[in-house]
Amino acid sequence: MAGTGGRRPIKTNLITGFLGTGKTTTIRGLLANRPAEERWAVLVNEFGEIGVDGGLLEDTGVALEEIPGGCLCCVSANLFTVGLDRLIRHARPDRILIEPTGLGHPAEIIRTLTTLPYDRLLDLRATVTLMDARHLASTRHREHPNWNDQIYLADVLLANKADLYDHADRVALQGFVAERPAPRPRVIETRHGRMAPALLDQPRLDRGGALFPEVRAFQARQAARTGDHHHAHNHAGPGDAAGEAWVFIDNRADDFVGRSWLLPTYCCLDHAALAQLIDGLGAERVKGILRTDQGWQQINRVGGEGGLSAGRAPADGGRPRLEVIHHTTDTTDLDALDRGLRNAERY
Repeated sequence: MAGTGGRRPIKTNLITGFLGTGKTTTIRGLLANRPAEERWAVLVNEFGEIGVDGGLLEDTGVALEEIPGGCLCCVSANLFTVGLDRLIRHARPDRILIEPTGLGHPAEIIRTLTTLPYDRLLDLRATVTLMDARHLASTRHREHPNWNDQIYLADVLLANKADLYDHADRVALQGFVAERPAPRPRVIETRHGRMAPALLDQPRLDRGGALFPEVRAFQARQAARTGDHHHAHNHAGPGDAAGEAWVFIDNRADDFVGRSWLLPTYCCLDHAALAQLIDGLGAERVKGILRTDQGWQQINRVGGEGGLSAGRAPADGGRPRLEVIHHTTDTTDLDALDRGLRNAERY
């Protein structure tokens, strides 16, 4: 890729964190408070094959590239660099915010951004990791390699949803941070993903550029158990995503399964039936923009909390979409949801 033509390197930040910690909300807040004289751009990667997060950011007035398709360390890696190159060349931003999927390993992205040609084009600054301190009580989170990788590589650790913490959560957070190897990140409790834009320019911590041994060891155990790379993808569903068919695509990684639905533009769902389906879904993460008989509805649900709220039609032709991520490889609940959605279709 060509150089920047004498321009100074572009300030760049990773905004990372596990599923449902509030990354997109944080980015929206940062964009709303960016310096008026600066052009910012956002690169979003999603675990699902049909993007949703871009639709939640498209009204922010910044250049946006969206890369659906899972982890950046395998099939999406080339798409990542293509999207990044496009932002650099065409948007010519003063700052780029990169939001990896909640199931991504940021160390792989950092390695890409700090080697040729990007080490000359970009000025990589603080990596901001969002976490929910309530997850410290969950063995599933504490032992998950992505969760650890994201926190270990944080320069700023944003303990989000602090209004929901109790005393035990705060004690656990203090103990967890104290146990981290030096250098330790700056830790800030916040709610609704709020952070001061000045934190983006915190200095990066010197960790020698290596993945932490705990993460590598976990990945090795996973590879030995599965006999494969630690991510696997499976696609299934009728129709063609480029047409007007009802399409769903499955994506598997690290014992999670995600299903993404892309519905025909004309599809309208019964609002009450949809709300009942979503409320009864015990998934890790649910995101969507769907058309109902009560207008467009946005879905943002984490760990069984959250439901429908008034939304707006996607800018890319108006096709409704939904993404569900389940902490299981069993698709029984997803198959039931698919049947329920089809039964809820009004026209």
